[in-house]
Amino acid sequence: MDKSHIDEENKYEDTSEEVAFLSRKILDLNKQLIESEKAKSHFLSLVASELNNPMTGLLGMIPHLKLQGNERLEAIFELVQEEMLLLNSRIQNLVVTAEIESGEMDITYALVDPKVLIEEAIEGFKCKLINKKITLIVESTLRDKIVSDPRKLYLILKNLLANACDYGDSGTVVYVNIEKKDSTLTIAIQNQGAGPNVEHKPQVFTRFSHCMEGSHGLGLGLSISRELCERLGGEIDYVVNDRTVIFTVTLPLETALPDSQACGSDEFLFESFDDAIEI
Repeated sequence: MDKSHIDEENKYEDTSEEVAFLSRKILDLNKQLIESEKAKSHFLSLVASELNNPMTGLLGMIPHLKLQGNERLEAIFELVQEEMLLLNSRIQNLVVTAEIESGEMDITYALVDPKVLIEEAIEGFKCKLINKKITLIVESTLRDKIVSDPRKLYLILKNLLANACDYGDSGTVVYVNIEKKDSTLTIAIQNQGAGPNVEHKPQVFTRFSHCMEGSHGLGLGLSISRELCERLGGEIDYVVNDRTVIFTVTLPLETALPDSQACGSDEFLFESFDDAIEI
């Protein structure tokens, strides 16, 4: 056997050993990644649960603490209430994130009116609308209620409206346009202000993205809206034209409830869905 042939065999053996070593490393890293994802999901679920329960109690007690006739104390009360509502909104986003991470989020259907959901959603940041002198105008071509998942649609609207108010210029108008065409629902939320400054659009919907110059997408709201849209079989996109930012949600609609007996009202507390049908 000549020397060149021996060298070739040695080279082949070295390459095989290197491939085997790298394969083991990849398997180890994959196992660590899986364990890390499990730990993250467990942590999110734990934090969401530990924060959500006491927050529910505090929100129930706060309205009884309002003092009449003292402007200074009333101003403090309004500030505390606003901060509590903001904190509650963030906790609810953590709860939803934990549900998404664990894969335990089901679809529920009910008859809903998006305009009513918008009215419910803005209760959490009415003070911000007042302080920033932002006017909210809702235009809808809907004549009847639609069949959709009320909780998911509510959270989508709440996060997009909060985003529009947070990053909209003071003294401007936030427009919400709701349209239904055949079995598709389109909701466009437009605000005046600086749009997301990103290289690629998906970065806007990435949790805790640190590679963005703008503020959009640094939290959970937009990523949750995207996740929920996808769960409902729809999509979300945005366009920026000068200082006009429009986020558009497109969702397919069910033509009827899975069970005719599930015709509940959309005027409910979002912690309870007793009249909805789970599939």
